[in-house]
Amino acid sequence: MSRRLKIYDTTLRDGHQCLWATRMPTSMMLPVIEAFDRAGYGAIELMGNVHFDACVRYLRDDPFERMREVKKRLVNTPMQGFIRSACVLGFDIKPADINRLWVEVLLRNGTDRMLAFDGLHDFDNTAPYLKHAKELGAYTVHWLIFSDSPVHTDEMYVAKAHEIIERADVDEIIIQDTSGVLTPERAATLVPALKAAVGDRPLGLHSHCLVGLPQRTYLEAAKHGIDGLYTCISPVADGNAPPSVQTTARNLRYAGYELDIDDDAIESISRHLEAGITLLGKPAGRPQDFDLGQFDHQIPGGVMSNLIANLEQAGMADQLLAVLEECGRVRAELGWPIMVTPFSQHVAVQAALNVIHGERYGVVIDEVKLYALGYFGKLLAPVEPNVLDRIIERGSQAIALDPPEPEPGVARLRERYPDLDDEERMLRYSFPEDVIDDLYAHPGDALPSTMSVPFLHLMDRLRDQNIPNRIAAGSGDIDVELGFHGAGQKGAA
Repeated sequence: MSRRLKIYDTTLRDGHQCLWATRMPTSMMLPVIEAFDRAGYGAIELMGNVHFDACVRYLRDDPFERMREVKKRLVNTPMQGFIRSACVLGFDIKPADINRLWVEVLLRNGTDRMLAFDGLHDFDNTAPYLKHAKELGAYTVHWLIFSDSPVHTDEMYVAKAHEIIERADVDEIIIQDTSGVLTPERAATLVPALKAAVGDRPLGLHSHCLVGLPQRTYLEAAKHGIDGLYTCISPVADGNAPPSVQTTARNLRYAGYELDIDDDAIESISRHLEAGITLLGKPAGRPQDFDLGQFDHQIPGGVMSNLIANLEQAGMADQLLAVLEECGRVRAELGWPIMVTPFSQHVAVQAALNVIHGERYGVVIDEVKLYALGYFGKLLAPVEPNVLDRIIERGSQAIALDPPEPEPGVARLRERYPDLDDEERMLRYSFPEDVIDDLYAHPGDALPSTMSVPFLHLMDRLRDQNIPNRIAAGSGDIDVELGFHGAGQKGAA
């Protein structure tokens, strides 16, 4: 007898985060939300913390307007949002009242499913806020973030599943494989162990394609009882991103599983994304070759794309391999932090500095010292003693050895901005004032309105470029020949 699996979409959240450094504008999303809604997904992921940053700093898209406009079009499909540790939109631990307010703001702007994660699996940072979300009516989900290390055993994950269920009564658990290193062989032991631990709660799996394994791992996880799988829609899939729903669905159906996925809706979204890639000049995801080095450094897709871009900008692209090798060493010395935000960024930056300066930990970033001293939460394994001494000695002396308790902040925030709503207050709490002023004074629109009719916009672009006076194009039985009144001049003959 066949078994039905749920498929969840993360194109609008994780897909472009991994492939485009989180630069998909709202105007590219909205024309196809109705198609997403009829595609048969268990939920649609939209906004993580980094998406607020990209919206505000680079796209000048109002992030809450994005949430509301997407939710307005999602009639049948829940929208999933995120809280990362107890950090709101930053990386350091924020006061409890600020975190509670953040949960309320996310729910008020359309989040149906509230997902939380903490890179240290320190549930002091997430359990209180998932409980608050559940009290307010949200369906609650928690990631158990997979890592391949001596610390992250099946037994550890089972213990953590029991802990978060007991502390927050979460509705669902997801194995999050940010680095794409969960092998089919490990899934064959981890999935059954967690299925037994979570009882009748759903267990999902969200992997990435950095090592080229997810399609095989997804099939093995399905064999062992996984309930849901996370995918993206090609061409915003594969590469550093999660696997494509097109391939995943084909494989699962061939293996005898039933899905609710509407292939026609998926195809219409895929065509729209292809057009957007052309207009924005963004890369398409491609199936990834096996990469043994990924098991060592475990840099996730979103961080990898930023690391490559930063090294290229600094004229040091040839140092990528050396930096990745150093990432593996730094990670082991720091006690095997899971390579997820913010720790993947911290490890990558510290590794890059070690390579660039030629002296390991000669320069220590503040975040690594904060991590080593427990500012982000309890560590699963200790920092190597010699490295810890070097970090304490060479890191900023302004950082106290004992983390202070954050002071309540909501009352002061409302007193400072008495005429604003909580949405804008939280943005001003999290970003520089001038950045938020610019967001509201000059809202961006990174894609033209012709996004919904990309052929017409393509013709506009062709007319504006130095091209031959005539251009011909063919598709199937249709041939089109256009003439132009001179290079760079408007008008077709």
